[in-house]
Amino acid sequence: MTSESFEKHNIFDRLNSLEEILSNEELKEKIDLEKLSFFQTVFSYINQRVKLTIPDLVQQTELDALSNELNAGIAQINSFSGNNNVGHLTNATNNFNAAINRVKNLPIPVAKTDFNFSRKIADFEKTAKGKYKSLEKEKNELKSEIESFKTNLTNKEAEIQRLLKLIEGKEAEIQNLNSSFQTNFNNIKSEHNQSFENDRKTYRTEIDKAKETFREEIDELKDSIDTDTTKIVEQLNKKLTEAKTLVNLIGNVGVTGNYQNIANSHKKSADFWRVMAIVFMSVFSILLVWTIIDLSSEGFDWTKSLIRIIAAAALSYPATYAARESSKHRKLETINRNAELELASINPFIEGLADDKKQVIKEKLVEKYFGNNNNNDFLDSKESEGLSIPAFEKLLNAIAKLKG
Repeated sequence: MTSESFEKHNIFDRLNSLEEILSNEELKEKIDLEKLSFFQTVFSYINQRVKLTIPDLVQQTELDALSNELNAGIAQINSFSGNNNVGHLTNATNNFNAAINRVKNLPIPVAKTDFNFSRKIADFEKTAKGKYKSLEKEKNELKSEIESFKTNLTNKEAEIQRLLKLIEGKEAEIQNLNSSFQTNFNNIKSEHNQSFENDRKTYRTEIDKAKETFREEIDELKDSIDTDTTKIVEQLNKKLTEAKTLVNLIGNVGVTGNYQNIANSHKKSADFWRVMAIVFMSVFSILLVWTIIDLSSEGFDWTKSLIRIIAAAALSYPATYAARESSKHRKLETINRNAELELASINPFIEGLADDKKQVIKEKLVEKYFGNNNNNDFLDSKESEGLSIPAFEKLLNAIAKLKG
């Protein structure tokens, strides 16, 4: 290893970092005397060995290993400074012991060494005195805190005695209040019992009078009900005769009910196809409006506009179909509702006629409503579907004029 590489090696930075840490007064107070003395001795020993090392004979790996052990020990001491965990100091001791074993392998001159053990003892004594001063300071602080605790304890004890006396006075006061409350409660209870007994007798007398009054009213009501019942029976007999006449009218519901169901079904279909026609017409209109708006823009494209017009024209066919279907179902709904109305109202109209006339009219209705499909003739007529060719040409000409 060359002298230049040796001088630039990071071992010297590690030694400087260790020296700075061990010179920190706050950290010295935290570390116990034995470990602090050991760390300082390790620093002095390694520092002297490195200074005496012959660079040309040193191997790079040995120096790197020594630097790593010192770095690990420094990291453990820094961790102890942050969380005061003594385990970090034990780990640092292990790392420094490994570093001592590493530094022993460094080649040094045999006859030259300036490690002064006497001076090291003096430094240890100085360190011990500083540590004792720190301990003395902590002792005085603890003594001051203990005196303060004693004073507070005396004050608290006096306060407790005062509270005990106060509690005794309140206890006697509570006993007096309890005795007074019991006396008042007994008086109120006696008064309440007497008042309750008087009220009970009064209510009993009133209830007996009310029962007698109700009994008389019930007897009168029974006599009145017997008289009214006879009249009601006579009226029911008259209503029975009228009901027999109305039975034929009520039977019409069975005939007309199916027409009503069919009309409701056609109404739902007509509403559905109306919505579909509106949807297709809306899309058709949006495409046309979009095409017309695009005519005024600078980047007008005939191809896109033509595609939109063709798409709009294609949408006109399903829109027309949906509108035609809605109209068809709406007409069928109207026909069935008219049939329902006629069948439901025919009996009231002919009720006053003779039986033979009623029979003739009903035969004509059978020919009209049963087995006759003439009501669907309107389905043969076809409405125009989609967008016609002339209309499509007119639309293209109108767009060309707008563009021009």
